[in-house]
Amino acid sequence: MQKRPRYGLYAIVSLSVLISFFPIVWLILTSFKNTAGIYAWPPQYWPDPFTLDNYISIFTNSPELLRYILNSFIVGAGCTAITLLLGGLAAYALSRLRLRFAGMLMVGILAVSMFPPVSLLPSLFQNFLNLGLLNTYTGLILAHAGLFLPFSVWMLASYFATLPVEIEEAARMDGMGFVRIFLTIVLPLSWPGFVATGLIVFIFSWNEFPLSLVLMTQNAMRTAPVGISLYPGEYAFPWETISTATVLAIIPVLIITAIFQKQIVGGLTAGAGK
Repeated sequence: MQKRPRYGLYAIVSLSVLISFFPIVWLILTSFKNTAGIYAWPPQYWPDPFTLDNYISIFTNSPELLRYILNSFIVGAGCTAITLLLGGLAAYALSRLRLRFAGMLMVGILAVSMFPPVSLLPSLFQNFLNLGLLNTYTGLILAHAGLFLPFSVWMLASYFATLPVEIEEAARMDGMGFVRIFLTIVLPLSWPGFVATGLIVFIFSWNEFPLSLVLMTQNAMRTAPVGISLYPGEYAFPWETISTATVLAIIPVLIITAIFQKQIVGGLTAGAGK
């Protein structure tokens, strides 16, 4: 039987891709326009003239942007390391130790991951103030780790459930302990899940705004989303500076995602297929 072309399905997919990429493409094109081109009417879709002045200007007039990006990278890397370590051990215990009420625990973890970050701000701010953790990498890393740890546990537990139990049972019969089995057998088998979870947590941390805004109030300690959001003045809205800074801030995330895209897709589909 000859298959009929699915033109409608292709049209829906193409439209979805176009809608998804349009804001990013528009942002990149805006970063190469001059001020007149940005505010032109009717809208100027292609930069005319095509200029690099915005990129030259932002490195001369806003050198703090590199500091913001470095802060985001440090906080994201620290948060990812903690969530993978603690989340990996917790997820493995929940998926293998047959704990009582494990199902309810997983539902509770999923429910906690749905809490908006704003709901954590009052208690976090007061306790971090008392502990001297405001405007410190340690404070924001711990805050982000606590926020994204439930997601890490949920995703890694779903991935561990796809691994064959027979290998671990054979290792246990040979006398290997829980920690040794996890480090020497489970960890090498589940590295696509760890890579996918780590990258998603890193991106979540990179984009997080409310906690970073309140817990990092010193200009030198601000993360990229917070620092860029403060570029508009009381009477001016420099779209060219904001667009250029945003493009520069998302480049590290795009590079990391492009390098590890196979691992991300593999980790997500393996966990979802169980």
